Amino acid sequence: MAVQRTVTGVNDGSQLFDDQSSGTLVNNNASSIIKRKGEDALINKGKSGYSHTGAFADKPVSNNFVWQAGAGINYTQGDVSNAVYKVLSLSRSVHDSVDNPYWSTPKPSGEKGVGLFQGANLPEGVNSLVDYDFNFNDVYGADGSTGFEGSTGRIDLSDCVYGDQLRVRFDFNIIPQIANTTVEPALWYSNRDDNDDITFTFPLTTQPIFYGGGTVGNTYLNRVEISAWITSNEDVNALTLPAIKSDNPIIIQPLGLLITIIR
Repeated sequence: MAVQRTVTGVNDGSQLFDDQSSGTLVNNNASSIIKRKGEDALINKGKSGYSHTGAFADKPVSNNFVWQAGAGINYTQGDVSNAVYKVLSLSRSVHDSVDNPYWSTPKPSGEKGVGLFQGANLPEGVNSLVDYDFNFNDVYGADGSTGFEGSTGRIDLSDCVYGDQLRVRFDFNIIPQIANTTVEPALWYSNRDDNDDITFTFPLTTQPIFYGGGTVGNTYLNRVEISAWITSNEDVNALTLPAIKSDNPIIIQPLGLLITIIR
């Protein structure tokens, strides 16, 4: 591919570059500018886009990855006592089974590993917004205290650029076990430096959800939206997965993630 470079000056017909390479100049009787593509990724960082996945690791294999009534991930009294944000993992095997297009027009690409839309609708320059193969314990070990210990998969921000905004719609069911329960959905988030060392870990929360009297044992669908900015290397290199905290025991049925990058 030919290199394009920026030149500012009077178009007097002299040699443009020392290496004898050529460019195209338009004489406007004042100055001419040739822009070098890629010199700054932020100048032309392209369109917004999105991806979707339903590949939560704990979906039941025995019921074709569909949650049965009353079943799910238990948020226990121990989790309540320790004020835990329970991180919800993703799985490649579940992705291969559930993230399959249900339409024929436009024709799906057949590409695996990039969510339900198989690479369609992604932001420009982004190959995937989900990494199904990331295993936290393989990188950092299981004896830490970040809250990611034992988790698999992640929302993948590595192809994003500064100035992008991350917006995640997290779809899940909650089955309250005790009346007057408050649930806090979040993105559990760890910034990492260029050496992949975790610098800060924190929840990116949204509006809490309250389940009052008469809710025990019922199933409630929630579709919450959580956003974050991407403005540094530590954001592009961050680890993040959806998480839920509660002040009483609950049953969680994670359903799907709509991951959007806004530019």
